[in-house]
Amino acid sequence: MGVALAIGLFAFVVAVLQIMRVTEISPIDEATHIDYVWRIMHGELPHRGDLYTSFTLEEWSCRKQASVYAKLPECGVTDPSQFGVIMENYNAWQPPGLFAVVALMARIGMAITSLDPVTLMRVSCALIVAVGLAMVYALMRMWSLPRGLAAAVTLLLLTNPFTLMVATTVSTDAPFLIFGVLSAIVLTRELSGKSAALLALIAGACAGLVKTITLASLVIVLGVLCLIAVVRLVRGRDRWREPLLTVAAGVFGGGLVTLLWGRYVAAHTPSGWENRVLGQNNTEYVGLPFDEWLPTLTHVFGYTSGSWEGSPVTTYHGQLLTNLAGLALTVAPFCGLIALRGRERLLAGIAAVAPVLVVLLVQVQSWVREEVYFPIVSARYGVTLIPLTALVLGLLLKPLKRRGQVVVWCLCGLVLILVVADSLGVGKVA
Repeated sequence: MGVALAIGLFAFVVAVLQIMRVTEISPIDEATHIDYVWRIMHGELPHRGDLYTSFTLEEWSCRKQASVYAKLPECGVTDPSQFGVIMENYNAWQPPGLFAVVALMARIGMAITSLDPVTLMRVSCALIVAVGLAMVYALMRMWSLPRGLAAAVTLLLLTNPFTLMVATTVSTDAPFLIFGVLSAIVLTRELSGKSAALLALIAGACAGLVKTITLASLVIVLGVLCLIAVVRLVRGRDRWREPLLTVAAGVFGGGLVTLLWGRYVAAHTPSGWENRVLGQNNTEYVGLPFDEWLPTLTHVFGYTSGSWEGSPVTTYHGQLLTNLAGLALTVAPFCGLIALRGRERLLAGIAAVAPVLVVLLVQVQSWVREEVYFPIVSARYGVTLIPLTALVLGLLLKPLKRRGQVVVWCLCGLVLILVVADSLGVGKVA
């Protein structure tokens, strides 16, 4: 418990350092998220067609956003006509789960500190990520990794750009580690002969309250459990029903919440409403769907593409760490297929094919909903798979003797120094 708390505290401090240095709005939909949280803080939910609140516009005009800098007015302006960007909160359709949690934490922060609301929203996301990292460590220990090795591998996740990105902005991806760990625990319990039905039900319902793609890792795990049940049944083994019960619970939890929220959104969508962002990140088909999907199947590997960091913390060594993290998270599952055995090899196999499955989930969903596809699928859609991939990396390092673990910790120490330097802007790209 003490090690997990120390890991979470370290990550939280690093995130807060970065929050204080980077004030600009992230282009990864942060303005929409700020607006959503602000509305909940004042007792309302946004709906499709709603324009940004004056609070959001003022924060946007003062904090700025590099990608649309020329389209934003001077600080303090709240007149929508002065903004050269889409004025509708295009993420108003998303479920309110995470936004409600962040709103509550921000309200508590406002009562006990003098920090501004947006900073408190970001600090709330940092706390959520810190909890997620502590849970990753706990997952490692469930698979009997030594404390020192489990801590080192967990801390190395700070080199993944999404970890600090979602910890320092108002992001719906903030709980990605939490849901990734819950999915991995569902699989772990089932592989150990224990029922995970209740956990799958809770994880599915909670993930559905955040956003649909948060269910990605759980959906993949449930798919694996279906295959396990079929194999057990064909081979005449016992306990083939238990995985199916867990699958049913997970599907019910996630599916019911998604269905109910979809009905709510449909009921509160104005007649004649048009999607203002359709076509900005996706496009219409020219050939057959799978023809268009083929070039995108590798986009999620490494879990680095599509990330963002503010210019004050964009450093040369930070970019190197990002590339190395992407390489490690890409190679580890395939190495695991060769070096690991039994249940551990199954984990490696899942981690190896899961990035492709995430792409297919995103593309099929876009095809069914709006008959479009994503030419570039951001790795952000698959970040809930990072805990499972990190676990495979830890299992590969598990056989190391004391001397090998010392080497791992020396490398980890060097990396953490560079992570802190990156958050402080040392070596900033000119």
